[in-house]
Amino acid sequence: MATLNADLARLLAERGAILAADLTRAQDQAAAENALLHRILIDRGLADEDVVLPALAAALAIPFAADPWSCAPPDRPAMDRLTLPFLRSRAAVPLMAATGPQPVLMADPADTALVAELSFHLDRPVTPQGATLRTIRALLADSAQDAAAPAAPLADSGNDTPAQSDDGPVIRFVAETLAEAVAAGASDIHFEALPSGLAIRQRINGLLGPMNTDPGIPAATVFARLKVMARANVAERRLPQDARFSATFSGRRIDFRLSSLPTQNGESIVLRVLDPQALRLGWDRLGFAPDMVARITTAIERPSGLFLVTGPTGSGKTTTLYTALQHLNSNRRKIVTVEDPVEYSLPGVQQVQVQEDIGLTFARVLRSILRHDPNVIMVGEIRDPETAEIACRAAQVGRMVLSTLHTRDARGARTRLVDLGVPDYIVGDVLRGVLAQNLALSDCPDCNGAGCRTCGFTGSAARRLEAELITTE
Repeated sequence: MATLNADLARLLAERGAILAADLTRAQDQAAAENALLHRILIDRGLADEDVVLPALAAALAIPFAADPWSCAPPDRPAMDRLTLPFLRSRAAVPLMAATGPQPVLMADPADTALVAELSFHLDRPVTPQGATLRTIRALLADSAQDAAAPAAPLADSGNDTPAQSDDGPVIRFVAETLAEAVAAGASDIHFEALPSGLAIRQRINGLLGPMNTDPGIPAATVFARLKVMARANVAERRLPQDARFSATFSGRRIDFRLSSLPTQNGESIVLRVLDPQALRLGWDRLGFAPDMVARITTAIERPSGLFLVTGPTGSGKTTTLYTALQHLNSNRRKIVTVEDPVEYSLPGVQQVQVQEDIGLTFARVLRSILRHDPNVIMVGEIRDPETAEIACRAAQVGRMVLSTLHTRDARGARTRLVDLGVPDYIVGDVLRGVLAQNLALSDCPDCNGAGCRTCGFTGSAARRLEAELITTE
């Protein structure tokens, strides 16, 4: 992205196609938002697409169609296969090609997710070509007028993707499902392909409950829509993928973390729902008793050592750690975190996102963090021997290390660290406290445990946070 933005900015400057001040402002916005420069320029009215898109095509080293007559003719069979509504929504037109990859005119040829989606539906590689939205609309309008019969439905590509003539219902269904889960306060949404069709469940207060599905919308099309939203590879269904996207519901920006997994029946996709506005830090908001708060803060305020939080999924471990970091955050302390993912931004804290696909693992980041002279380190999770060893070593040499660990109770933490290869005498030397927490649930007041929309059909409502703390003096 950075390279493409730089190449585009250079070409626009060389061509004198945009005011220098506007270009600089757009570059700053693109860098701040981690966005593509051409989208900033066009979407915010800083430059016309007739100016930006030819330079974008040059930066990508691909052809550019200046008008509807300067490109190869549209590929009618491919258009019938994709359908006009689909092509209009994607601003794309497939072109004739005797052999090889399918050339496609695109108003945004840098959209790699769309390239993958088109390749998936056409069952052949796609090579993008640039064009203005005006050119694409003209070609699609001509095709609509010339069509002798209604467009054929989107065909099966040979890998069990059901036919769909218009993806509008899928878009609406996915949007409504996400909105419903966000409104209910779900922490996760599970989309699962079953022999009988698509199953959707949401996790509320740590419990999974069913959500409504539409028998007329196949699972594969829902999975494809979610991947498009997250800019994941739509065509890849054999390997797990991780991606992220954001959406706005009732004026609130919600972040979603997508994880896909190939299964016997197709795929499983889980969305982690991250609502920055829902994060309310403070010991009083967590529901701990005052004496428990005093014991926790005494343990984490020590100059060095290891403090662990354990508990099941959805019990609020991350919120507890973030509250601890907020409590410790001051100009006198340098705090660095290593997380997968960075769920919420903490002002004044240096946060690092793990990227295992490029080798940026917990252990590798931890080694680098130690060279940055931190007072406090937060490790999102200790889950392998190398991370456990480095975290304990950091605690030995004068750092306070906060992390989570998968154990059933507080007493099991020490045994778990030993199982991960940390000598027992080192664990005894560095461990300052282990907090085991869980949500205590009560029957939903609206349905008395039978299950209703208010409680996400789980029958339960969160009551308070139960906690057990073991500390060392």
